[in-house]
Amino acid sequence: MAFDGKSHLLMGAYTALWKALSPALLISTRLREGRKKRLLEEAPKGPFDVWIQAASVGEAYLALEIAAGFKERGPRRLLLTSGTSQGVCILDEGIQNLEPGLRAGTRVTYFPFDAPHLMRRAVAYWRPRVMVLVETELWPGHLSACREADVTVLLVNGRLSEKSFRAYGKMRRFWRRVGPKKVLAVSGRDADRFSRLLGAERVGLMHNIKFDRLNLDEDPGAVADAIRGLLPSGCPFLVLGSVRKEEESDIEKLAPALLRDLPELVIGLFPRHAHRLKAWERRLDAGGVSWVYRSSLRGPVKPGSLILWDTFGELSAAYASAGAAFVGGSLRPCGGQNFLEALAQGVSPCIGPHWDNFRWVGEEVVTKGLVRCVKDITDLREALMRDLRNPRPREVVVEEMRAYLSRRRGGTATACRAIERALL
Repeated sequence: MAFDGKSHLLMGAYTALWKALSPALLISTRLREGRKKRLLEEAPKGPFDVWIQAASVGEAYLALEIAAGFKERGPRRLLLTSGTSQGVCILDEGIQNLEPGLRAGTRVTYFPFDAPHLMRRAVAYWRPRVMVLVETELWPGHLSACREADVTVLLVNGRLSEKSFRAYGKMRRFWRRVGPKKVLAVSGRDADRFSRLLGAERVGLMHNIKFDRLNLDEDPGAVADAIRGLLPSGCPFLVLGSVRKEEESDIEKLAPALLRDLPELVIGLFPRHAHRLKAWERRLDAGGVSWVYRSSLRGPVKPGSLILWDTFGELSAAYASAGAAFVGGSLRPCGGQNFLEALAQGVSPCIGPHWDNFRWVGEEVVTKGLVRCVKDITDLREALMRDLRNPRPREVVVEEMRAYLSRRRGGTATACRAIERALL
Protein backbone atom coordinates (compact mmCIF):
# COMPACT_ATOMS: atom_id res chain seq x y z
CA MET A 1 0.00 0.00 0.00
CA ALA A 2 1.56 3.28 -1.08
CA PHE A 3 1.82 6.28 1.21
CA ASP A 4 -0.67 9.06 0.55
CA GLY A 5 0.36 12.72 0.43
CA LYS A 6 -0.29 13.36 4.13
CA SER A 7 1.77 10.34 5.16
CA HIS A 8 4.66 11.50 2.99
CA LEU A 9 4.48 14.95 4.58
CA LEU A 10 4.39 13.42 8.05
CA MET A 11 7.46 11.27 7.41
CA GLY A 12 9.26 14.24 5.88
CA ALA A 13 8.57 16.32 8.97
CA TYR A 14 9.57 13.39 11.21
CA THR A 15 12.89 13.02 9.37
CA ALA A 16 13.56 16.75 9.71
CA LEU A 17 12.80 16.56 13.43
CA TRP A 18 15.35 13.78 13.90
CA LYS A 19 17.99 15.80 12.09
CA ALA A 20 17.28 18.78 14.33
CA LEU A 21 17.33 16.73 17.53
CA SER A 22 20.36 14.56 16.72
CA PRO A 23 22.98 16.77 18.45
CA ALA A 24 20.97 16.86 21.68
CA LEU A 25 20.31 13.12 21.59
CA LEU A 26 23.97 12.32 21.19
CA ILE A 27 24.94 14.21 24.35
CA SER A 28 22.04 12.95 26.47
CA THR A 29 23.30 11.14 29.56
CA ARG A 30 20.53 8.56 29.33
CA LEU A 31 21.20 7.81 25.66
CA ARG A 32 24.99 7.92 25.86
CA GLU A 33 25.11 4.26 26.84
CA GLY A 34 24.98 2.16 23.72
CA ARG A 35 25.31 5.19 21.44
CA LYS A 36 27.33 3.36 18.78
CA LYS A 37 24.86 0.50 18.78
CA ARG A 38 21.90 2.88 18.54
CA LEU A 39 23.62 4.41 15.50
CA LEU A 40 24.38 0.95 14.02
CA GLU A 41 28.12 1.61 14.15
CA GLU A 42 28.30 -1.65 16.12
CA ALA A 43 25.60 -4.13 15.16
CA PRO A 44 25.14 -7.91 15.21
CA LYS A 45 25.19 -9.52 11.80
CA GLY A 46 21.91 -10.67 10.23
CA PRO A 47 19.81 -12.20 8.91
CA PHE A 48 17.43 -13.10 11.75
CA ASP A 49 14.24 -15.12 11.69
CA VAL A 50 12.62 -12.96 14.37
CA TRP A 51 13.44 -9.53 15.80
CA ILE A 52 11.77 -8.90 19.19
CA GLN A 53 11.70 -5.33 20.52
CA ALA A 54 11.24 -4.74 24.26
CA ALA A 55 10.98 -1.10 25.34
CA SER A 56 12.60 -1.46 28.77
CA VAL A 57 12.89 -3.70 31.84
CA GLY A 58 9.35 -5.11 32.06
CA GLU A 59 9.08 -5.83 28.36
CA ALA A 60 12.57 -7.41 28.34
CA TYR A 61 11.40 -10.09 30.75
CA LEU A 62 8.41 -10.78 28.50
CA ALA A 63 10.63 -10.99 25.42
CA LEU A 64 12.74 -13.62 27.18
CA GLU A 65 9.60 -15.62 28.02
CA ILE A 66 8.68 -15.62 24.34
CA ALA A 67 12.18 -16.62 23.27
CA ALA A 68 12.23 -19.49 25.77
CA GLY A 69 8.78 -20.63 24.59
CA PHE A 70 9.72 -21.47 21.03
CA LYS A 71 9.58 -25.15 20.10
CA GLU A 72 11.96 -27.06 17.84
CA ARG A 73 10.02 -25.97 14.76
CA GLY A 74 10.38 -22.34 15.76
CA PRO A 75 13.02 -19.76 14.78
CA ARG A 76 16.69 -20.50 15.23
CA ARG A 77 18.02 -16.94 14.79
CA LEU A 78 16.67 -14.30 17.17
CA LEU A 79 17.50 -10.62 17.61
CA LEU A 80 16.41 -9.09 20.93
CA THR A 81 16.57 -5.32 21.35
CA SER A 82 15.66 -2.77 24.00
CA GLY A 83 15.66 1.00 24.21
CA THR A 84 17.30 1.20 27.66
CA SER A 85 20.56 0.00 29.17
CA GLN A 86 18.63 -1.84 31.91
CA GLY A 87 16.57 -3.68 29.30
CA VAL A 88 19.66 -4.66 27.32
CA CYS A 89 21.34 -5.93 30.50
CA ILE A 90 18.34 -8.12 31.34
CA LEU A 91 18.25 -9.53 27.81
CA ASP A 92 22.00 -10.23 27.85
CA GLU A 93 21.73 -12.11 31.13
CA GLY A 94 18.49 -13.85 30.23
CA ILE A 95 19.59 -15.45 26.96
CA GLN A 96 22.06 -17.54 28.94
CA ASN A 97 19.05 -19.55 30.13
CA LEU A 98 17.82 -20.39 26.62
CA GLU A 99 18.28 -23.90 25.32
CA PRO A 100 21.75 -24.24 23.70
CA GLY A 101 20.67 -24.37 20.05
CA LEU A 102 18.54 -21.26 20.36
CA ARG A 103 21.05 -19.41 22.54
CA ALA A 104 23.77 -19.91 19.90
CA GLY A 105 21.70 -18.05 17.32
CA THR A 106 20.43 -15.23 19.55
CA ARG A 107 21.91 -11.75 19.68
CA VAL A 108 21.15 -8.72 21.88
CA THR A 109 21.64 -5.05 21.08
CA TYR A 110 20.10 -1.60 21.53
CA PHE A 111 17.04 -0.54 19.56
CA PRO A 112 18.31 1.99 17.00
CA PHE A 113 17.32 5.63 17.07
CA ASP A 114 14.07 5.91 15.12
CA ALA A 115 15.49 8.23 12.47
CA PRO A 116 13.94 6.84 9.24
CA HIS A 117 17.27 6.42 7.43
CA LEU A 118 18.73 4.50 10.39
CA MET A 119 15.72 2.20 10.62
CA ARG A 120 15.85 1.44 6.91
CA ARG A 121 19.51 0.46 7.35
CA ALA A 122 18.69 -1.67 10.41
CA VAL A 123 15.92 -3.58 8.65
CA ALA A 124 18.07 -4.07 5.54
CA TYR A 125 21.03 -5.27 7.61
CA TRP A 126 19.13 -7.60 9.95
CA ARG A 127 16.52 -8.77 7.40
CA PRO A 128 14.00 -10.13 9.94
CA ARG A 129 11.28 -12.38 8.58
CA VAL A 130 8.99 -11.40 11.46
CA MET A 131 9.11 -8.29 13.67
CA VAL A 132 7.60 -8.71 17.16
CA LEU A 133 6.67 -5.72 19.32
CA VAL A 134 5.99 -6.30 23.01
CA GLU A 135 3.07 -4.42 24.64
CA THR A 136 3.00 -0.94 23.01
CA GLU A 137 5.92 0.05 20.83
CA LEU A 138 4.84 2.05 17.79
CA TRP A 139 7.63 4.08 16.18
CA PRO A 140 6.99 5.78 12.80
CA GLY A 141 10.47 5.26 11.36
CA HIS A 142 10.67 1.65 12.42
CA LEU A 143 7.22 0.63 11.22
CA SER A 144 7.66 2.48 7.93
CA ALA A 145 10.97 0.66 7.33
CA CYS A 146 9.36 -2.72 8.08
CA ARG A 147 6.49 -1.96 5.73
CA GLU A 148 8.83 -0.89 2.91
CA ALA A 149 10.80 -4.14 3.32
CA ASP A 150 7.62 -6.25 3.50
CA VAL A 151 8.43 -7.50 7.02
CA THR A 152 5.47 -9.01 8.91
CA VAL A 153 4.93 -7.06 12.14
CA LEU A 154 3.14 -8.59 15.13
CA LEU A 155 2.33 -6.84 18.41
CA VAL A 156 1.87 -9.25 21.32
CA ASN A 157 0.82 -8.77 24.91
CA GLY A 158 -0.76 -5.60 23.59
CA ARG A 159 -1.72 -2.82 26.00
CA LEU A 160 -2.96 0.63 25.05
CA SER A 161 -4.03 3.13 27.69
CA GLU A 162 -6.72 5.70 26.97
CA LYS A 163 -4.07 8.44 27.14
CA SER A 164 -1.85 6.65 24.59
CA PHE A 165 -4.86 5.91 22.39
CA ARG A 166 -5.73 9.60 22.24
CA ALA A 167 -2.13 10.46 21.32
CA TYR A 168 -1.82 7.78 18.64
CA GLY A 169 -5.31 8.59 17.40
CA LYS A 170 -4.09 11.94 16.07
CA MET A 171 -2.30 9.96 13.34
CA ARG A 172 -4.84 7.16 12.95
CA ARG A 173 -4.68 7.15 9.15
CA PHE A 174 -0.90 6.80 9.27
CA TRP A 175 -0.93 3.97 11.80
CA ARG A 176 -3.48 2.05 9.75
CA ARG A 177 -1.07 2.18 6.82
CA VAL A 178 2.11 1.14 8.66
CA GLY A 179 0.83 -0.49 11.86
CA PRO A 180 1.20 -4.14 12.87
CA LYS A 181 -0.43 -6.81 10.73
CA LYS A 182 -1.79 -8.45 13.88
CA VAL A 183 -2.25 -7.30 17.48
CA LEU A 184 -2.93 -9.71 20.34
CA ALA A 185 -4.26 -7.60 23.21
CA VAL A 186 -4.43 -8.63 26.86
CA SER A 187 -7.91 -7.32 27.67
CA GLY A 188 -11.17 -6.33 26.04
CA ARG A 189 -10.48 -2.66 26.77
CA ASP A 190 -7.08 -2.80 25.12
CA ALA A 191 -8.49 -4.74 22.17
CA ASP A 192 -11.20 -2.12 21.68
CA ARG A 193 -8.66 0.72 21.60
CA PHE A 194 -6.39 -1.10 19.16
CA SER A 195 -9.44 -1.90 17.01
CA ARG A 196 -10.40 1.76 16.83
CA LEU A 197 -6.81 2.70 16.01
CA LEU A 198 -5.86 -0.02 13.50
CA GLY A 199 -9.09 -1.78 12.49
CA ALA A 200 -10.91 -4.64 14.24
CA GLU A 201 -9.80 -7.20 11.63
CA ARG A 202 -6.21 -6.95 12.90
CA VAL A 203 -6.94 -7.41 16.61
CA GLY A 204 -7.34 -10.51 18.77
CA LEU A 205 -7.02 -11.46 22.45
CA MET A 206 -4.48 -13.38 24.52
CA HIS A 207 -3.72 -13.95 28.18
CA ASN A 208 -1.02 -11.67 29.56
CA ILE A 209 2.44 -13.25 29.56
CA LYS A 210 2.97 -11.73 33.00
CA PHE A 211 0.64 -14.41 34.37
CA ASP A 212 3.06 -17.06 33.04
CA ARG A 213 6.01 -15.30 34.65
CA LEU A 214 4.47 -15.38 38.10
CA ASN A 215 6.19 -18.15 40.06
CA LEU A 216 4.06 -19.41 42.93
CA ASP A 217 6.32 -22.39 43.62
CA GLU A 218 8.98 -20.31 45.36
CA ASP A 219 8.92 -20.42 49.15
CA PRO A 220 8.38 -16.82 50.31
CA GLY A 221 10.50 -17.63 53.35
CA ALA A 222 13.44 -18.53 51.14
CA VAL A 223 12.95 -15.40 49.02
CA ALA A 224 12.87 -13.28 52.18
CA ASP A 225 16.31 -14.60 53.21
CA ALA A 226 17.94 -12.06 50.88
CA ILE A 227 17.06 -9.19 53.26
CA ARG A 228 16.29 -10.99 56.51
CA GLY A 229 19.44 -9.65 58.17
CA LEU A 230 18.28 -6.07 57.63
CA LEU A 231 15.12 -6.32 59.75
CA PRO A 232 14.99 -6.37 63.56
CA SER A 233 13.47 -9.53 64.96
CA GLY A 234 9.81 -9.34 65.88
CA CYS A 235 9.16 -5.90 64.37
CA PRO A 236 6.37 -5.44 61.81
CA PHE A 237 7.58 -4.58 58.30
CA LEU A 238 5.69 -2.53 55.71
CA VAL A 239 6.62 -2.13 52.03
CA LEU A 240 5.68 1.01 50.12
CA GLY A 241 6.51 -0.22 46.64
CA SER A 242 6.96 1.52 43.29
CA VAL A 243 6.00 4.95 44.64
CA ARG A 244 5.67 7.51 41.86
CA LYS A 245 6.65 11.17 41.95
CA GLU A 246 3.00 12.23 41.89
CA GLU A 247 2.38 10.35 45.16
CA GLU A 248 5.34 11.62 47.12
CA SER A 249 3.41 14.27 49.05
CA ASP A 250 0.85 11.61 50.10
CA ILE A 251 3.45 9.10 51.23
CA GLU A 252 5.43 11.86 52.93
CA LYS A 253 2.44 12.31 55.26
CA LEU A 254 1.59 8.60 55.51
CA ALA A 255 4.98 7.29 56.63
CA PRO A 256 5.39 9.35 59.85
CA ALA A 257 1.72 8.81 60.72
CA LEU A 258 2.17 5.03 60.53
CA LEU A 259 5.35 5.23 62.60
CA ARG A 260 3.44 7.14 65.26
CA ASP A 261 0.63 4.56 65.19
CA LEU A 262 3.09 1.67 65.46
CA PRO A 263 6.41 2.90 66.94
CA GLU A 264 8.25 -0.41 66.37
CA LEU A 265 7.34 -0.46 62.67
CA VAL A 266 10.01 -0.65 59.96
CA ILE A 267 9.11 0.76 56.54
CA GLY A 268 10.78 -0.16 53.26
CA LEU A 269 10.26 2.67 50.74
CA PHE A 270 10.89 1.80 47.08
CA PRO A 271 10.68 4.83 44.75
CA ARG A 272 9.64 3.83 41.24
CA HIS A 273 12.50 5.83 39.74
CA ALA A 274 16.00 6.01 41.21
CA HIS A 275 16.46 9.66 40.27
CA ARG A 276 13.85 10.55 42.95
CA LEU A 277 16.07 9.37 45.81
CA LYS A 278 17.51 12.84 46.46
CA ALA A 279 14.02 14.30 46.59
CA TRP A 280 13.10 11.66 49.16
CA GLU A 281 16.12 12.57 51.28
CA ARG A 282 14.80 16.12 51.57
CA ARG A 283 11.22 15.05 52.24
CA LEU A 284 12.13 12.56 54.98
CA ASP A 285 14.53 14.98 56.68
CA ALA A 286 11.86 17.72 56.62
CA GLY A 287 9.32 15.31 58.13
CA GLY A 288 11.66 14.23 60.94
CA VAL A 289 11.64 10.58 59.84
CA SER A 290 14.59 8.42 60.87
CA TRP A 291 15.81 6.86 57.63
CA VAL A 292 18.77 5.04 56.13
CA TYR A 293 19.80 3.98 52.64
CA ARG A 294 19.55 0.24 51.97
CA SER A 295 23.05 0.25 50.47
CA SER A 296 24.56 1.46 53.76
CA LEU A 297 23.10 -1.32 55.92
CA ARG A 298 25.35 -4.07 57.24
CA GLY A 299 22.95 -5.34 59.91
CA PRO A 300 19.46 -4.84 61.30
CA VAL A 301 17.96 -1.36 61.14
CA LYS A 302 16.58 0.19 64.31
CA PRO A 303 12.85 -0.28 65.05
CA GLY A 304 10.85 2.77 64.04
CA SER A 305 13.06 3.45 61.01
CA LEU A 306 12.47 3.81 57.29
CA ILE A 307 14.76 2.09 54.77
CA LEU A 308 15.07 4.11 51.58
CA TRP A 309 15.77 1.44 48.97
CA ASP A 310 18.53 2.54 46.59
CA THR A 311 19.48 -0.93 45.30
CA PHE A 312 17.85 -2.92 42.51
CA GLY A 313 16.31 -6.39 42.54
CA GLU A 314 15.12 -6.82 46.15
CA LEU A 315 11.46 -5.83 45.94
CA SER A 316 10.30 -9.47 45.87
CA ALA A 317 12.35 -10.24 48.98
CA ALA A 318 10.84 -7.21 50.69
CA TYR A 319 7.30 -8.32 49.84
CA ALA A 320 8.14 -11.80 51.11
CA SER A 321 9.16 -10.24 54.44
CA ALA A 322 6.29 -7.78 54.77
CA GLY A 323 3.16 -8.00 56.86
CA ALA A 324 1.52 -5.34 54.67
CA ALA A 325 2.23 -3.56 51.41
CA PHE A 326 1.12 -0.66 49.27
CA VAL A 327 1.83 -0.74 45.53
CA GLY A 328 2.19 2.74 44.09
CA GLY A 329 1.28 4.53 40.92
CA SER A 330 -2.30 4.20 42.04
CA LEU A 331 -3.10 6.93 44.60
CA ARG A 332 -2.79 9.49 41.83
CA PRO A 333 -3.76 8.99 38.17
CA CYS A 334 -0.54 7.29 37.06
CA GLY A 335 -2.12 4.04 35.88
CA GLY A 336 -0.83 1.80 38.66
CA GLN A 337 2.19 -0.49 39.08
CA ASN A 338 2.51 -4.27 39.11
CA PHE A 339 0.94 -5.74 42.26
CA LEU A 340 1.25 -9.38 41.15
CA GLU A 341 4.76 -9.55 42.58
CA ALA A 342 3.40 -8.89 46.06
CA LEU A 343 0.69 -11.55 45.67
CA ALA A 344 3.27 -14.09 44.52
CA GLN A 345 5.10 -13.57 47.81
CA GLY A 346 1.97 -14.13 49.88
CA VAL A 347 0.99 -10.59 50.80
CA SER A 348 -2.34 -9.04 49.78
CA PRO A 349 -1.40 -5.48 48.81
CA CYS A 350 -3.32 -2.25 48.99
CA ILE A 351 -3.62 -0.09 45.89
CA GLY A 352 -5.26 3.25 45.17
CA PRO A 353 -8.19 3.82 42.82
CA HIS A 354 -6.06 4.56 39.74
CA TRP A 355 -4.93 1.19 38.38
CA ASP A 356 -6.10 1.33 34.76
CA ASN A 357 -2.80 -0.04 33.40
CA PHE A 358 -3.43 -3.25 35.34
CA ARG A 359 -7.14 -3.77 34.71
CA TRP A 360 -6.07 -6.67 32.48
CA VAL A 361 -5.50 -8.64 35.68
CA GLY A 362 -9.28 -8.65 36.11
CA GLU A 363 -11.67 -6.90 38.49
CA GLU A 364 -12.08 -10.18 40.37
CA VAL A 365 -8.68 -9.68 41.96
CA VAL A 366 -10.37 -6.93 44.01
CA THR A 367 -13.83 -8.45 44.42
CA LYS A 368 -12.28 -11.70 45.69
CA GLY A 369 -10.23 -9.77 48.25
CA LEU A 370 -6.79 -10.63 46.89
CA VAL A 371 -6.07 -6.92 46.46
CA ARG A 372 -7.64 -4.10 48.47
CA CYS A 373 -8.47 -0.96 46.53
CA VAL A 374 -8.58 2.10 48.81
CA LYS A 375 -10.15 5.48 48.09
CA ASP A 376 -7.52 7.86 49.43
CA ILE A 377 -4.62 8.29 51.84
CA THR A 378 -6.86 8.14 54.94
CA ASP A 379 -8.40 4.88 53.76
CA LEU A 380 -4.92 3.54 52.97
CA ARG A 381 -3.59 4.33 56.44
CA GLU A 382 -6.46 2.43 58.06
CA ALA A 383 -6.13 -0.55 55.71
CA LEU A 384 -2.38 -0.86 56.26
CA MET A 385 -2.76 -0.70 60.02
CA ARG A 386 -5.33 -3.51 59.91
CA ASP A 387 -2.96 -5.64 57.83
CA LEU A 388 0.04 -4.93 60.03
CA ARG A 389 -1.86 -5.89 63.19
CA ASN A 390 -3.47 -8.96 61.64
CA PRO A 391 -1.63 -10.07 58.48
CA ARG A 392 -3.22 -12.81 56.36
CA PRO A 393 -1.34 -16.15 56.33
CA ARG A 394 1.01 -16.22 53.35
CA GLU A 395 0.07 -19.75 52.35
CA VAL A 396 -3.60 -18.75 52.11
CA VAL A 397 -2.81 -15.78 49.85
CA VAL A 398 -0.59 -17.91 47.60
CA GLU A 399 -3.22 -20.66 47.23
CA GLU A 400 -5.95 -18.13 46.43
CA MET A 401 -3.67 -16.57 43.83
CA ARG A 402 -2.87 -20.01 42.39
CA ALA A 403 -6.56 -20.65 41.86
CA TYR A 404 -7.00 -17.20 40.30
CA LEU A 405 -4.15 -17.81 37.85
CA SER A 406 -5.20 -21.29 36.80
CA ARG A 407 -7.63 -19.88 34.18
CA ARG A 408 -5.35 -17.08 33.01
CA ARG A 409 -2.07 -18.68 31.98
CA GLY A 410 -0.96 -19.59 28.46
CA GLY A 411 -0.18 -16.20 26.92
CA THR A 412 3.40 -17.15 26.06
CA ALA A 413 2.26 -20.18 24.07
CA THR A 414 -0.30 -18.06 22.21
CA ALA A 415 2.34 -15.50 21.24
CA CYS A 416 4.79 -18.18 20.10
CA ARG A 417 2.17 -19.89 17.95
CA ALA A 418 1.32 -16.58 16.28
CA ILE A 419 4.99 -15.94 15.51
CA GLU A 420 5.56 -19.46 14.23
CA ARG A 421 2.53 -19.18 11.92
CA ALA A 422 3.89 -15.91 10.54
CA LEU A 423 7.18 -17.67 9.74
CA LEU A 424 5.51 -20.33 7.57
